[in-house]
Amino acid sequence: MATFVPPPPQLVTDHMGEIERFIHQNDDIPPLIKIALIHAQFESIHPFLDGNGRLGRLLITFYLCWKEVLASPIFYMSYYFKRHKNRYFDLLMSVRNEGDWEKWIKFFLEGVIETSNEGLQTARSIIQLKEQYENALDLRENNHKNAHRLLKHLFDTPFISRKDIQETFDISYTQTKSLTEQFVDMGILKEITGKSRYKKYMFKKYVDIIK
Repeated sequence: MATFVPPPPQLVTDHMGEIERFIHQNDDIPPLIKIALIHAQFESIHPFLDGNGRLGRLLITFYLCWKEVLASPIFYMSYYFKRHKNRYFDLLMSVRNEGDWEKWIKFFLEGVIETSNEGLQTARSIIQLKEQYENALDLRENNHKNAHRLLKHLFDTPFISRKDIQETFDISYTQTKSLTEQFVDMGILKEITGKSRYKKYMFKKYVDIIK
C-alpha cells in the first residue's frame, strides 16, 4: 500500500497554479523559509510521472538565485536529503498529515547550514588545487605558453578533447598535442576513453572535489 498518494491528475493544474502564485507573491517571508514551503508543496503535488525529486531540488537552487540569495547556481541540497532520506520523507508526511511545518522548516534550515559549510570546504579545496597547479606550472621548465590559460579553462570545462583545446586556443595540432601531453604528465588531465583516436580527458582531481 502506498504511503503517499498525490492529488488526482485533474487537480494538478490548479494546485500548480496556486504554488506559482505563491512563488510570485510579494510578502515578508524570508526566502529560505519560503523555499522550504515551496519545496514541500511541490513534492506533495507531485505533478510529473518521474523526476519530481530532482526538479524539486533544482527549484530550491533556482529560486535562491532568482531572489539573489545565491550569486550562481552552486548550492545543491540533494546530498543532504539523501543522507537523511528517511527523516526527509517522514517530515514531508508530517506536513501532509498533521500540518507540522515547524519541524520540516527546522530540518530544511539545518540542511542549508550543513550544505553551505560543505560548499565552503569545497571552495577552499578548489582554490588550493588551483594554486597548487599554478605553482607547478611556474616551476616547470619549457612550460607551454598556453598552459595557464588551459588550466583556468579546465575549472569551467573539466572534460575536454584535443580538438576542444585546439579550437578554444586557436593553436596548431602539434602545439595541442604538446600541451595535452604536458598536462597528462603532470597528472592534471587523465585520458578516459582508452582510445587511440578521439581521446577525451578529465580534470580528475577537480571532478573528485565537486562530484
